[in-house]
Amino acid sequence: MSEDHLQHVDKWFLKIIQLYEISLVRHGFMMVGNVGTGKTTIMNCLMKCQTLLNNPHKGTRLNPKSFLNKEMYGSMNNVTGEWVPGVFS
Repeated sequence: MSEDHLQHVDKWFLKIIQLYEISLVRHGFMMVGNVGTGKTTIMNCLMKCQTLLNNPHKGTRLNPKSFLNKEMYGSMNNVTGEWVPGVFS
Protein backbone atom coordinates (compact mmCIF):
# COMPACT_ATOMS: atom_id res chain seq x y z
CA MET A 1 0.00 0.00 0.00
CA SER A 2 2.84 2.38 0.80
CA GLU A 3 4.42 1.79 -2.63
CA ASP A 4 1.22 3.03 -4.24
CA HIS A 5 1.03 5.98 -1.80
CA LEU A 6 -2.13 4.65 -0.15
CA GLN A 7 -3.03 5.38 3.45
CA HIS A 8 -3.48 2.47 5.82
CA VAL A 9 -7.14 2.45 6.85
CA ASP A 10 -8.15 -0.56 8.95
CA LYS A 11 -11.56 -1.07 7.26
CA TRP A 12 -10.02 -0.86 3.80
CA PHE A 13 -7.18 -3.22 4.77
CA LEU A 14 -9.79 -5.69 6.08
CA LYS A 15 -11.55 -5.62 2.69
CA ILE A 16 -8.29 -6.64 0.98
CA ILE A 17 -7.97 -9.59 3.36
CA GLN A 18 -11.62 -10.56 2.79
CA LEU A 19 -11.14 -10.41 -0.97
CA TYR A 20 -8.06 -12.63 -0.66
CA GLU A 21 -10.00 -15.16 1.41
CA ILE A 22 -12.81 -15.21 -1.17
CA SER A 23 -10.28 -15.80 -3.94
CA LEU A 24 -9.08 -18.94 -2.12
CA VAL A 25 -12.49 -20.61 -2.32
CA ARG A 26 -13.98 -19.15 -5.54
CA HIS A 27 -12.86 -19.41 -9.17
CA GLY A 28 -14.26 -15.98 -9.93
CA PHE A 29 -16.22 -13.25 -8.24
CA MET A 30 -17.75 -9.85 -8.84
CA MET A 31 -17.08 -6.72 -6.86
CA VAL A 32 -20.18 -4.56 -6.64
CA GLY A 33 -20.53 -1.19 -4.97
CA ASN A 34 -20.86 2.55 -5.36
CA VAL A 35 -18.52 4.55 -7.56
CA GLY A 36 -15.34 5.73 -5.85
CA THR A 37 -15.38 3.25 -2.95
CA GLY A 38 -12.06 1.61 -3.87
CA LYS A 39 -13.14 -1.61 -5.57
CA THR A 40 -10.57 -1.36 -8.36
CA THR A 41 -7.82 -0.16 -6.03
CA ILE A 42 -8.42 -3.05 -3.63
CA MET A 43 -8.35 -5.55 -6.50
CA ASN A 44 -5.20 -4.04 -8.00
CA CYS A 45 -3.48 -3.97 -4.61
CA LEU A 46 -4.26 -7.64 -3.98
CA MET A 47 -3.16 -8.71 -7.47
CA LYS A 48 0.09 -6.77 -7.10
CA CYS A 49 0.79 -8.40 -3.71
CA GLN A 50 0.05 -11.86 -5.10
CA THR A 51 2.40 -11.25 -8.04
CA LEU A 52 5.17 -10.08 -5.68
CA LEU A 53 4.71 -13.37 -3.78
CA ASN A 54 5.34 -15.37 -7.00
CA ASN A 55 1.64 -16.09 -7.49
CA PRO A 56 0.85 -13.97 -10.57
CA HIS A 57 -2.75 -12.86 -11.00
CA LYS A 58 -4.53 -11.22 -13.91
CA GLY A 59 -7.82 -9.39 -13.77
CA THR A 60 -10.28 -9.27 -16.65
CA ARG A 61 -13.15 -6.85 -17.01
CA LEU A 62 -16.23 -7.81 -18.95
CA ASN A 63 -19.23 -5.75 -19.95
CA PRO A 64 -22.21 -7.98 -19.09
CA LYS A 65 -24.41 -6.08 -21.52
CA SER A 66 -22.25 -7.21 -24.45
CA PHE A 67 -23.10 -10.92 -23.96
CA LEU A 68 -26.27 -12.96 -23.92
CA ASN A 69 -26.83 -14.90 -20.68
CA LYS A 70 -26.12 -18.20 -22.39
CA GLU A 71 -22.87 -16.79 -23.80
CA MET A 72 -21.75 -15.69 -20.33
CA TYR A 73 -22.79 -18.63 -18.20
CA GLY A 74 -23.28 -21.46 -20.69
CA SER A 75 -26.31 -23.37 -21.92
CA MET A 76 -27.57 -26.78 -22.90
CA ASN A 77 -27.33 -27.64 -26.60
CA ASN A 78 -30.84 -28.72 -27.58
CA VAL A 79 -29.63 -30.92 -30.44
CA THR A 80 -26.88 -32.93 -28.71
CA GLY A 81 -27.96 -32.51 -25.10
CA GLU A 82 -24.44 -31.43 -24.13
CA TRP A 83 -23.51 -28.44 -21.99
CA VAL A 84 -21.86 -25.60 -23.92
CA PRO A 85 -19.74 -23.53 -21.50
CA GLY A 86 -19.86 -19.74 -21.50
CA VAL A 87 -17.03 -17.23 -21.17
CA PHE A 88 -17.12 -17.40 -17.36
CA SER A 89 -16.29 -21.09 -17.52
